[in-house]
Amino acid sequence: MSEPSTKPAPPIPCAPLRPGDTIGICAPSMPHAARHPRRRERALAHLREIGYEVRGARHWLRDTGHTAGTAAERAADLHELFLDPRVRVVMTSIGGHNANQLLDLLDYDLIRAHPKPLVGYSDASALLLAIWQRTRVGVVLGPQLLPQWGEFGGCLPYTLESFRRVLGSGEPLGRVAFPDHRVIEFLPWDEADDRPRERLPAGAPRVVSRGRATGHLVAANLETLLSLAGTPYWPDLDGAILLLESTTTDPAPLTARLTQLRQMGVPDRVAGLGLGRFPDSGSDRSDDLAALIAQETAGFTGPVVTGLPIGHTDPMLCVPLGARATLVADDACEFTILDGVVRA
Repeated sequence: MSEPSTKPAPPIPCAPLRPGDTIGICAPSMPHAARHPRRRERALAHLREIGYEVRGARHWLRDTGHTAGTAAERAADLHELFLDPRVRVVMTSIGGHNANQLLDLLDYDLIRAHPKPLVGYSDASALLLAIWQRTRVGVVLGPQLLPQWGEFGGCLPYTLESFRRVLGSGEPLGRVAFPDHRVIEFLPWDEADDRPRERLPAGAPRVVSRGRATGHLVAANLETLLSLAGTPYWPDLDGAILLLESTTTDPAPLTARLTQLRQMGVPDRVAGLGLGRFPDSGSDRSDDLAALIAQETAGFTGPVVTGLPIGHTDPMLCVPLGARATLVADDACEFTILDGVVRA
């Protein structure tokens, strides 16, 4: 397996996802695809209804407790999907905690030789970061099979449009239009998820610190990113626009994680910082949260915003890692993605 180059290589272009193309599904973390068959089959049916073929990797329905198979089986599934010439995009089924077990087992030369986008978020961002760092093959922080495609009535329109534009077009996404609604209601899967979830109004992202920055995008779950600290898979953050999402607004752990980023010197390296919407409430726009983030980014001269529609939120924006982008935080937030991961 190859070692990362000391000089960043240019992105390897991937072919766009077209109607009739195949999406390959893997389960690098939790075994929820095996445990929620109604949700799973509804998600697969929805993808087929909107024009895609779908195939699951060999072990994706394994249930071995807290993971969907051994680390070796889960890594083999990724290799299988990258090698399959029919598969145009690889998608994760759901997150969890243990995708980092796969990082030492992946054949990065194989992935580089068969470039195709990997899509996921949460714990799957460990795979996104490692594959991008080692190969420069396009990866996307975006919807997963069970949470988004298994939605009653289908994937939310904003998420679907973003997915199609980022994965199916050779054109850059351009200036991002933020959704005017959000969905935070949880309906237990295979028990009560038999109706559309309630949609609530959503405000625009909140400016915490003014500024303007252009750089390459690095996007990840905050907890997952920090799990890679001190490993060979920590991403290149110099000059990056760093987008982070998390599952909690509890001030104690959130402060601890932001403090760790500050103590690691991350604010001194990145050009801009954006936090995603938190899934539990509208607290990403609260004064208390803004004050906490301002405290932990004090002295950072770049733009800082909260409430971006990424990660554990619905609807969600697809974020192509490595793409150049501009983040402007002034009277309002303006976010523009200047290129992407596929080439027509």
